[in-house]
Amino acid sequence: MLTRLLYTTSLYILSPAILTLLLKNKKGKPPVGDRWKEFIGIAPELTQSQQPIWIHAVSVGEVIAATPIINALQQQYPELPLLITTTTSTGAERVAALTGNIEHRYFPADYPCAVKQFIKRMDPALCLIMETELWPNMLTICKDQGIPTIVVNARLSEKSQQKYQRFQSLFSAPLQKLTHILCQDDNDQRRFKTLGLNQSQLSVTGTVKFDIQFSESIINNGLSLRQQLGKQRPVVIASSTHKGEDEIVLAAFEKVKQQHTNAVLILVPRHPERFDDVATLCLSKFPKTQRRSQSQATDDLSNIDIYLGDSMGEMPILLAASDICFMGGSLIGDKVGGHNLLEPAALSKACITGPSYFNFADVTAQLLDCNGVAVVDDELELANKINELMSQPELAVTMGQQAKHVVEKNKGALSKIMQTLTYYIDQTINQANTK
Repeated sequence: MLTRLLYTTSLYILSPAILTLLLKNKKGKPPVGDRWKEFIGIAPELTQSQQPIWIHAVSVGEVIAATPIINALQQQYPELPLLITTTTSTGAERVAALTGNIEHRYFPADYPCAVKQFIKRMDPALCLIMETELWPNMLTICKDQGIPTIVVNARLSEKSQQKYQRFQSLFSAPLQKLTHILCQDDNDQRRFKTLGLNQSQLSVTGTVKFDIQFSESIINNGLSLRQQLGKQRPVVIASSTHKGEDEIVLAAFEKVKQQHTNAVLILVPRHPERFDDVATLCLSKFPKTQRRSQSQATDDLSNIDIYLGDSMGEMPILLAASDICFMGGSLIGDKVGGHNLLEPAALSKACITGPSYFNFADVTAQLLDCNGVAVVDDELELANKINELMSQPELAVTMGQQAKHVVEKNKGALSKIMQTLTYYIDQTINQANTK
């Protein structure tokens, strides 16, 4: 109790810095604008009076992961409104693209007064937290208010486990207040247990990210882009690259162009604020660079070398237009730990990653077991692997099929998650009806 008091006191002392960080306009990202009050719990009331199901998804990645669950909830409970909170403006932008009985609000900072004010205004029936966004005051207040709180698609890396253990006196009591944690795999469940959670609070459902579905429009838009780029040209995408990695990818692509002069690279930086800088870098090496934000559906792109994916929420389209995918965040040491290979795998793309993929070790291990992904250590190995796959397109097709098989055999998490959520939602609805 004393530790949480010290934590809360520190939050209030650091308020200027925290709010500056949350509200600061960032290059390439939409501004928060006059919605800043939501970070201190002063959020507009919902348009519907019925208690919503509250889903917290920090940013774009969590919103994407939550989308199959959101769709399933809308199908099963069409009368229930959904309240989706994010911390980032890019996450808010992604929520705005969703359809249905959905409203967005920014997630309040973990000040007790802000969280209480937010909950009072929103009056959620149930709280679902995507992956691992655990705030001591928020968890405690939800428990005090009688709001069942469930962590969905939960993952806990060894690094995060160590962090929580260092601050166990702060997190131990709040974690006990969680209603349930639906873990991605056995390792996640084991790590949560080391933090003092009971087995009754834990289940393993698999990751909902395997339950990927791409709409017909996404596939068609990808095929249309491929037609623009040139149907017979080999296309490689470098997805979610980080600072310092773009240079490696472009140097590797220069070597690829020596052997495959008609090859095209789709380069997609991870962070929007880097779009302009990466565009300048691309133009310095490949004058025939086209930014997606500046191209039209009717443009002839058959002579370009680089297609810069400087748009938000369109990664599946860009992947669908490609033959080979290199996943970024994996060639710059242990700064990032890679990104998720499941989207390219689900689209049957041959996958390549660098040696640092610890954030998605389980998925990558499964892909490695069936030769659905290749690991490269540097620029030269990346160039050689891309050249090999472009020279042997049948090998790229086989790798893509094997990667897709991993996705297919792991599907089913959504069904398990919905079984648990249905139990708690129905229980909550029945309790509300008997009041």
